[in-house]
Amino acid sequence: MLLCQITDLHVTRPGALACGRVDTALALRRAIATINRWTPRPDAVIATGDLIDTPHLSEYEALRECLSALDIPLYLVVGNHDHRAGLRDAFPDHAYLRSGGEFVQYRIDLGPVTVLALDTQDPPGAGGHLCETRLHWLDEQLRACEGRPTIIAMHHPPFDTGIEFMDGYGLSAQGRAGFARVASRYRHIERVICGHLHRSIQASVEGAPGIMASTCVSTAHQITLGLTPGAPGSITLEPPGFAMHLWRPGAGVRTHLAYAGPFDGPYTFEGKSVS
Repeated sequence: MLLCQITDLHVTRPGALACGRVDTALALRRAIATINRWTPRPDAVIATGDLIDTPHLSEYEALRECLSALDIPLYLVVGNHDHRAGLRDAFPDHAYLRSGGEFVQYRIDLGPVTVLALDTQDPPGAGGHLCETRLHWLDEQLRACEGRPTIIAMHHPPFDTGIEFMDGYGLSAQGRAGFARVASRYRHIERVICGHLHRSIQASVEGAPGIMASTCVSTAHQITLGLTPGAPGSITLEPPGFAMHLWRPGAGVRTHLAYAGPFDGPYTFEGKSVS
């Protein structure tokens, strides 16, 4: 099973630039073109939140137009920049968006692997939260799919990253503790995949030994890797990309960071072009 993760698309209104610099719609189209050419073909693509930049109708229209070029089944997760009702209205054909009641959360089965999408949005703030209702849903779903390799997808990661200003907008301490409490009961969680950080970061889930969580680079712009305490928040135009999560029997999930073009290559080790 091959699951492609895109995240933090931040698609803007037509003609607008994210952070005054980034044409996020163009960046997304480039990423989609790369993914559509991928061999082997991913079984699905999951977008782990911050699909648009502001909860404005025209941004969801632009997002839908961009994503229409994707040739692979697509699943959407809400982030702090999203709007639950606006997302559902913009994608009426995505019935799973309405299966979780108040929250945008759902289960999908990709062959032998289950993916659980968990809603961490906590409006109006940028930080995330997991209330007891959402944790109860997660517990029920994990119990129902016990014995199946399971990936949990959520926007806010359940760990601190060391990027101080972003950790200030992270998942609440109560949410992290609740997530660890539920996740630690199960042994079939293969990976927790997240967005929000605009960087590729891996960490174990505190309080849930043996469970690995990761964040993914953005299809557009990245958060500056500022690990000095008090470092100001900023973005960098490091290469955009996405993640490929490969699951194989007996091996579990292997995650590969991939970059979205255009860029040169591939070449042989002798410098010749590979067709």
